[in-house]
Amino acid sequence: MNPLKSISTWGHQLDGTLQRYKSLVYPQRYLEYRRWLRQQNRIIPQDKPIVVLDFRDTRIDGPQGRRFYSLFVFFIRAGFYPVLPDNYLVLGNIQDKYKKLCLLEDFSVLLREQDLPQGYLLITDKWYSNLTHKAKKIISVNYQPNYQTEDACFPMPFPMFPPLYAAQQDLHLQTYRQQPRQWQIFFGGDAEPGKYNKKSIRKIYAKLSRAQILDCMTRTLTSECIIELQNDSVRQSAEEKQHGGLIVMNTRHCKVAPEEWLGTLARARFFLACPGVRYPMSHNLIEAMAVGSVPITQYPEMFFPPLEDGKNCLTFNNETELQTVIIKAMTMNKSDLAVMAQAATDYYDSYLAPTASIQRLLKHKPNHISLRLLPFLKAGGGFA
Repeated sequence: MNPLKSISTWGHQLDGTLQRYKSLVYPQRYLEYRRWLRQQNRIIPQDKPIVVLDFRDTRIDGPQGRRFYSLFVFFIRAGFYPVLPDNYLVLGNIQDKYKKLCLLEDFSVLLREQDLPQGYLLITDKWYSNLTHKAKKIISVNYQPNYQTEDACFPMPFPMFPPLYAAQQDLHLQTYRQQPRQWQIFFGGDAEPGKYNKKSIRKIYAKLSRAQILDCMTRTLTSECIIELQNDSVRQSAEEKQHGGLIVMNTRHCKVAPEEWLGTLARARFFLACPGVRYPMSHNLIEAMAVGSVPITQYPEMFFPPLEDGKNCLTFNNETELQTVIIKAMTMNKSDLAVMAQAATDYYDSYLAPTASIQRLLKHKPNHISLRLLPFLKAGGGFA
């Protein structure tokens, strides 16, 4: 590994460790946790399938608690009742950032091992968990990069943005899929150039960064073909009109609430899927497919199975191909577009929806499943 990358990775891991263990030197935070714990439900239902989430690694909380919450809510969507062992180093930050969305759901805190019924599902990243012997099935989480399809583990699908699950927007997809489409191509998301032009995107993943893609569109499309939504007033005006080009919404200037986001996405026939900050995967591509907006992407291989150009997405690899594929999207006939939109939603329903994902996970191996939490990650290309 490059020495600078190694230093950066170790620095990130050290920071994560310090963030977790700093609470040990703040008695007030621990006292707050104990007060919170006394208010929690300790009764474990006997008539529901139980999933126990038993973690120790700080990486389960990255970024900003999204991984923990996404895994948590995926199992809830699949009909499981979550149980969280009393562990201050894991639950001491449950009221922080996206992890606090767990508090909107029903769950129980486990104080005594004997309170667990026989035959639960255990998810753990520990080398050894004392909760294994009564578990019906064990899912071992690993955070390794460089996933290969021949690896003997299940690749965890990338989720939507956590507040969308919290607002139960994923339960109303049929409504959004049937919504009239007045925009041909749409991009929505943070577009701050300094944040979205990292070397890891350009060098390690060999992709155009979000800043590069949007700059290319600004330079090459005529003013009639691109509209930038600079504020809510411009957005509301654009929502009342048909537009056959590209609509760009920088959420730094024009933001929509989680309850309105999927409806905004569903106005578009295509979605220009720009990379995230340190690695290409970004929540908005998943959300676009969920509502039937066909993604225009340069990273179809980061899905498992890969997305297919001309079937459920359009792909490009460089600026020249990007310009070509944008023209193709602008001029595609309605019948071909309808077939692709259906294929995009079919892919989401089969491989990205929480219930379908958990069902596939549980069928992966008979008793002991290895779950690759970040299958899209390359070594040095973002933090696990």
